[in-house]
Amino acid sequence: MVPKLGLGTAPKLGSCNVRLIKSRDVLTLTGLSADQLREWTVRRRLIQPDVPAARQGQQAQFGWQTVLLLRLAVVMRTRFHVELQVHRALLERARQLLANRSFPSLWGTRLAIFGLEDCALIGPGEAVLSDSDAIVLHLNAHLEALSHGFGVVEPIAQLPLFPAVGIRRSEFRADGKAGLGTRVAEGAAQ
Repeated sequence: MVPKLGLGTAPKLGSCNVRLIKSRDVLTLTGLSADQLREWTVRRRLIQPDVPAARQGQQAQFGWQTVLLLRLAVVMRTRFHVELQVHRALLERARQLLANRSFPSLWGTRLAIFGLEDCALIGPGEAVLSDSDAIVLHLNAHLEALSHGFGVVEPIAQLPLFPAVGIRRSEFRADGKAGLGTRVAEGAAQ
């Protein structure tokens, strides 16, 4: 079980509000040590925080896409022994792929890394189409950890397609006779 972390403020990045967490919470979610996180995000600038620390002693802040990318980088480094410094462009490409995606849209998705030079997001049910070798990273376990770490109670499988319409009870039936009937919020009798 992943502990619920202290959430940072929600500053505006671009045109939307983003929920951010602080560096110490990123350590819990990624398994990185403080020195490793500082090395990757500050010294080598492999994966930069969404809001860098303003001055020494303050913590940088990270959005869910950045934390997901850090988790994927940990897997690449520990399981596949990929030298991250050499593949900085690959990490930037993966960051670009994640930047425009919503959290729920990534469930069932995989990140395919082709020849350590390019990558693509592969949706549920899609085959990895490539003539070259690929490393395939499944995102669900990472998204599950992030959903708990960022305070989402349970993973969202699908968002509602239509907005809820308020319904209220009235003292007449739709046919005009006495009794209970249902009336739509806009006032049209049903």
